[in-house]
Amino acid sequence: MEKRVFLAGCKDYEQKKVDNAIHTSLEAFGGAKALAGGKSVLIKANLLMSEIPSKAVTTHPAVVSALAREFMSAGCTVEIADSCGGLYNEGVLRKLYSTSGMKRVSEETGAELNFDTSSFEREIPNGVKIKKTQMITPIERAEFIISAAKLKTHGFTYYTGAAKNIFGVIPGLSKAAMHSKFPDKADFCEMLVDLCESVKPDLSIIDGVVGMEGAGPSGGTPKEAGVIISSKSPYAADVAAMDIMGLDAEKSPLHMAAKGRGLIDDIELFGDNIENFRTSFTPAYTKDSKSVLSILPGALKRYVEKFFARYPYIRKEKCIGCGECVRSCPEHTIKLREKKAVIDYKNCIRCYCCQEMCPARAIDIVKFAKHRKK
Repeated sequence: MEKRVFLAGCKDYEQKKVDNAIHTSLEAFGGAKALAGGKSVLIKANLLMSEIPSKAVTTHPAVVSALAREFMSAGCTVEIADSCGGLYNEGVLRKLYSTSGMKRVSEETGAELNFDTSSFEREIPNGVKIKKTQMITPIERAEFIISAAKLKTHGFTYYTGAAKNIFGVIPGLSKAAMHSKFPDKADFCEMLVDLCESVKPDLSIIDGVVGMEGAGPSGGTPKEAGVIISSKSPYAADVAAMDIMGLDAEKSPLHMAAKGRGLIDDIELFGDNIENFRTSFTPAYTKDSKSVLSILPGALKRYVEKFFARYPYIRKEKCIGCGECVRSCPEHTIKLREKKAVIDYKNCIRCYCCQEMCPARAIDIVKFAKHRKK
């Protein structure tokens, strides 16, 4: 397994600075021509939802633009694609591309935007949790795949980067079905490794110029790290990213699943010194009282544990009644009543998809939420 990770400093999104950082990063692996000259290239960006670039929810357009021009200059055709967290149709994609800056990237570089919302079935014979799944069609036609991720904390998986970015190849609301099928965090992350091993991105680029801390992947706060991280291994890139963020890779269930399969070895850093970028990202949620639970007997532990668990809590004063949480909930536990979202906690699997997709940031993840009254 390729374990080299290249770090390139980039203080802001001025296009010339990003161009230089991306060019230097690609040259570290032989350059765009050596990597994919003449091939059809897919830039699988993180386009979670329709948010402007300054919110740090999506991969910044300056990074995607730099990648597109590098590979197009190497004789490649370039396509930009993702399936966001909600509905997957042409109207949604047009709004997504426009708001996230991808439309401008396409206009300025000539890279194609994907509007094909069909999917195909991919067999995963060596999968641990899944043996087949639907994927968006751009994956099938690409000869070289780039996971162009965003540096962020994550409420459910602790961290999201190059490997988790591949979850976007699952079309539309089928992602919610995956959460329903694998409500356990460890099982879900084993599924993500199955998916990543099937897609096998040829190159992973993490936009860490400005990442997100706190209630990621959509409700957190922008946080500068000033770095672009590159590797042929999405897992190695992510381990380096967590080191930079001050996060513990052993708390990332996805990366523990990958490590258990021998996909993560001691990584080799080169390029700019990691000490130039190390900072402290606030995790999505503070540490729970695991030490208290650990001393309790099994039956009592299970009973008490549910009171320490974190649930989504809708702040009605901020809810705009758009229904995004209703559509994204894999267990259909959320309804609109009098133009406000209401959660039936009986079947809540705590996947936090509702919080992830809420455009109004009206959903918090808190302890004792199902016992709170307002």
